[in-house]
Amino acid sequence: MSRSRRSVRRGAVAATLALALAPLASACSSGTDAATNQLKPDTPHTKVGTVRVQNLTLVTGDEGTDLVSLGGAFVNEGSRPETLTKVTLEGAPAPAELHSAAGDGPITIPAGGAVYLTGGADKAVFGNTQVKHGAYVRITLSFATVGETTLGVPVHDPEGYYAPLKPTPAAPAVPSPVPSAPAASPTTAETPAAPPVPGQPATEPTAPASPPATGTPAATATATNTPSAAGAPATPEGPDAG
Repeated sequence: MSRSRRSVRRGAVAATLALALAPLASACSSGTDAATNQLKPDTPHTKVGTVRVQNLTLVTGDEGTDLVSLGGAFVNEGSRPETLTKVTLEGAPAPAELHSAAGDGPITIPAGGAVYLTGGADKAVFGNTQVKHGAYVRITLSFATVGETTLGVPVHDPEGYYAPLKPTPAAPAVPSPVPSAPAASPTTAETPAAPPVPGQPATEPTAPASPPATGTPAATATATNTPSAAGAPATPEGPDAG
């Protein structure tokens, strides 16, 4: 075989390999952020409106927790922010609980930016849900502006490559201490009156003594009646009294 024929054959093989790897390379590249490479490139991807969804996967929690988390990349190619408002899973009793760095609730994808569900602050977690490892489950992603899309997503155990996506139960809320009420000021209780004794008149409450009056008290005149001596003779009247 001539050298020219060998060169042509090698070029054809290289071109075939490049075409075969092109879908994998495009699935891996979801921006300049290295976080997009934390998920395998053979996971489902789609585009809805200006939002490109890539590397979707579901990861179960520890046995008995019945938790399932969603992993993936959401790239907003538009000039306005977009919001992921709801994620539903086939067989789940309720939509996923969405969490972001701003708190609980919808996840905002900035204009020209991306959000990565890779086990960090941004999360989508299903509760009371049981799915089997290796199964494909349909999920629906709902956005505020561009609408919604539904696609099948594989389920993985929280091991090795997928360990960072393992959902964990939320820590129980610690109740705030209740401040104790201030102690009441002591008050002087009035002494109740003694009950009346049968057969005796009720005792009237004693009036407080009046302060003594200043000055000299007036003398009290006492009238004295002098009785006649008993058995004394009467005094004769006139000159003839003998």
